[in-house]
Amino acid sequence: MRRLRLSASLCVCALAVALGVRGLGTAPAQDSGTASSTGFEQFEQSLLDAGSVSLGTPQRGALVRGVQLPPEGTDFFTWDFPLKQAPNRPWRRWAAGRTLAIVLAVITEYRAAHPGGPRVGIADLSRPHGGDFGKRFGGLGHASHQNGIDVDVLYPRLDLRELAPSRVAQIDRPLAQDLVDRFVAAGAEFVFVGPRTKLTGPKKIVQRLVFHDDHMHVRFFARRGGRTG
Repeated sequence: MRRLRLSASLCVCALAVALGVRGLGTAPAQDSGTASSTGFEQFEQSLLDAGSVSLGTPQRGALVRGVQLPPEGTDFFTWDFPLKQAPNRPWRRWAAGRTLAIVLAVITEYRAAHPGGPRVGIADLSRPHGGDFGKRFGGLGHASHQNGIDVDVLYPRLDLRELAPSRVAQIDRPLAQDLVDRFVAAGAEFVFVGPRTKLTGPKKIVQRLVFHDDHMHVRFFARRGGRTG
């Protein structure tokens, strides 16, 4: 698979398709499930102009001028692991602008290649300003997810249901492998997968990690100086 090099214009075009006419998140503290052309333009521009900065490391960091992922789009839904329901709560779906742009561009291409497949589930990102996302925030907790460059993505299910798989046998492995391959091609630093999923990839990038049999954890590089765009 060719390695993707995503320009800002490509990301915006992909976002237009991925978000469609579903809920659009714009400025901090706003979280709407109602579409409007003005809302989309604001969200689109926020990715380009947010000037997101990922401080520190994924395990000890913060997020400046993050962007909120909408609760759902034409090609994705969001999932709340602690509550085991969709959508994910608003404060759990913040990231650097460039992180969201790449993730949504990958999902758009993936869905175009598999139009009969289910929407992609996006779970935890970061908190609005990054920082600790440990056990006190629900679930098993995260050792990372602190500076806007980590994203949890659910494996596609064989039954097409929009929820996290509860066992490996429910995973559509060919579709899940294609998602892994696309994130690798898009420049992911790491893609952590569950030990029992049998998903593969370049050893320095695709790595097995416990507690990841129901989702993959994708991490992107922060740009020079910590800026992620």
